[in-house]
Amino acid sequence: MCGGYSDGLCEVCFRSLPRTEQAELRGNSMEQALIGDVYDSVAARKAMHLVRGAAFLFYEKDHPVQQAIHKMKYADQPMIGYQFGRMAALEMQYADFFDGIDIIVPVPLHPIRLRERGYNQSEYISRGISEVTGIPIDTTHVTRERNTPKQALQRGDERKQNVNNAFAVNHPEQFYHKHILVVDDLVTTGETMRSCLKAMKRFRGAKFSVFALCKAR
Repeated sequence: MCGGYSDGLCEVCFRSLPRTEQAELRGNSMEQALIGDVYDSVAARKAMHLVRGAAFLFYEKDHPVQQAIHKMKYADQPMIGYQFGRMAALEMQYADFFDGIDIIVPVPLHPIRLRERGYNQSEYISRGISEVTGIPIDTTHVTRERNTPKQALQRGDERKQNVNNAFAVNHPEQFYHKHILVVDDLVTTGETMRSCLKAMKRFRGAKFSVFALCKAR
């Protein structure tokens, strides 16, 4: 692959991206990561108010996608997220993945982390999705209250404890009975997303779909 993520993908790179093809597949690895290892997955989905979940790409170490994600998050190239968000939306909208969604909520960064980085990469991914689908973005009703250590540095149960009660919501009545798409850049064990969804249960009557740019295998 050419690695030209900052200026767009060449045709070879575009064709060789490790797509998950999860948009139409219920019970996929993304949804299983959110639901967890449970006996009754249907009941677990209902308890989470989860409509659907999917990742666009598989994340693999030593693959060019890893390089792209690293550039997006740590090398001041947030437009990579925007470009991938557009690409994902263009491909996944034909599977009706975005049907019925009222609002897009990117997983927030803590204000300290946001100041350090200068941007929220999940917001840029959301902007790309929004441009294609026309679904508006909200970045004000869900906040990150604790500046947690990076999940990548945690192991096992440490990941769950690290993000427990990390998120909060405000003015929940404005999102009552909405269908919300929650967007993140990378899902590994799903703990961060589960913590975010747990906080968003205060949006009474709301239901959720989840999109990640990448899902670790």
